[in-house]
Amino acid sequence: MPDTFAQLVAKVHARTRRFPDHNGPFERLARLLEEAGELAPQVNHAEGTGVKVAKLGRFDPAKMGKEIEDVLRTALGIAVHYDLVDDVRAGIAAHYANHVALGLIDAPHDPPAGRSPR
Repeated sequence: MPDTFAQLVAKVHARTRRFPDHNGPFERLARLLEEAGELAPQVNHAEGTGVKVAKLGRFDPAKMGKEIEDVLRTALGIAVHYDLVDDVRAGIAAHYANHVALGLIDAPHDPPAGRSPR
């Protein structure tokens, strides 16, 4: 099974094939902002601020997880548009290695017990 990053990139390509129109850079950016706007109320709800709990009931982590995935996928859509996927992957790897070298991350990084890597 591909890693999470590869799965997200594959989802970007799949959505582009399914919806071939309106995939220019500004449309992708607008989509990213829209997805971030959908994540914001989930954060508000999780923190119990405002009227979200009274209005929406208990916080649902799955809903927030979906919105986070949507933000990541749409951000990667911009990387796909500019053919920067390998650059993004390399940047993540370099920053990860730097954090390991600084002792901020224990290497190798294994998922917590009972959780599968995503």
